[in-house]
Amino acid sequence: MKAPVSDTSPQTIPAATPAKPSLMERFKALMVDYGPLAVVVNFAILGLVMAGFYVAFRFGFQAESSGAKAGTLAAAYAAAQVVKPIRLAAVFVLTPLIARIPPVARFLARNRHKWNF
Repeated sequence: MKAPVSDTSPQTIPAATPAKPSLMERFKALMVDYGPLAVVVNFAILGLVMAGFYVAFRFGFQAESSGAKAGTLAAAYAAAQVVKPIRLAAVFVLTPLIARIPPVARFLARNRHKWNF
């Protein structure tokens, strides 16, 4: 006796997709791959953002949340902390691009063994 034949395709169970790594896991991977370059890029962007806010505050821009009694530098730091998610996104995007520059790539390849997280 023959087994019944069906016109429908057999049901398959979809493969489980791996979970997206958390932000901290992605940051640790960035530090392992690029080491001090990620730190330098982060502080460079922080400096540029703070300088931009400082100049804006000195030329008369008044943010309502910066406080009237806060110093200009303290207000610039506070404003830079407000835009921290955007700054960190820029670090994640720019660090691999900067690492492609030949002298930087050679430095990373030569010194990768020195940082171990």
